[in-house]
Amino acid sequence: MKFFLIELEYLVPLEKLDQAVPAHREFLQTLYDVGTFLLSGPKEPRNGGMIIAKSVSLEKISELMKEDPFAKLGYANYKYTEFHPVKHQTFIKDWVEG
Repeated sequence: MKFFLIELEYLVPLEKLDQAVPAHREFLQTLYDVGTFLLSGPKEPRNGGMIIAKSVSLEKISELMKEDPFAKLGYANYKYTEFHPVKHQTFIKDWVEG
């Protein structure tokens, strides 16, 4: 399994973005439900967001993220950084090793 930090950069004003937030969060939940995501949320200041995810490949996770309403509407750019977790809290052991 590969691990990724996904950084979103918002491309539209927050007033416009906020209209799509419920659909975006519903989409994110589908990936939480199958164990792909560990954490997600907006950055401070709120000019983008961050997600910690796992996937079999960069290609697979980037294909999944194309289904995000923010991507479909052109509201965000996505940057993927692969990393190798060598240490973690014991309470996420199953997520990291599973």
